[in-house]
Amino acid sequence: MRLARHAFSALAVCAAIAICACAPTSTQASASRLQPPSCASTFANAITSSDPTPGVWDCLTPAYQSRLQGEGDSVFALEVPLWSKYRYLGQDRNIALFELTVNGRVDVTVYNPPVMHVIMAVYLDIAGRVDHAKAATPS
Repeated sequence: MRLARHAFSALAVCAAIAICACAPTSTQASASRLQPPSCASTFANAITSSDPTPGVWDCLTPAYQSRLQGEGDSVFALEVPLWSKYRYLGQDRNIALFELTVNGRVDVTVYNPPVMHVIMAVYLDIAGRVDHAKAATPS
C-alpha cells in the first residue's frame, strides 16, 4: 500500500512537470487569442469596409490574387460590403477565425434565411498571407 502511494505521488509529480513544460506560457497563449495575425486582421478590415484597405493586396497569396476580379488595395472595397464589423475569435494553426456582423444595408436576398452573424475561417500560408477564406452561417 505504501509503495503504491509513493508510486502514485511520483507519477503525479511527473505529470505536473510534463504539463507545465509542454504548455505555452500564459503571455503567449493570451496574446495569440487577443491579437489576430497581421494579414488576417488587414483582410478582415478590408472585407468589412467600403474604403480601400492599405496593404491588403500584399497580404494575399499570388494564388488568391489570381482568383479575384480586380487588384490592389481596393479589391474588396464595395459601396455596401456584406459585413459591417468583425470580432476575432482565435487561431488554430494556419486558420484565423472571425465572427462577422452582416451589414444591415445588404439586400435581404443575400442571406436566406436572414442571419445577423457569420463565422469566417481565414486560411494563412506559411508566411502569414491570406490564401483563402470561407464563411459559414452558424446553425
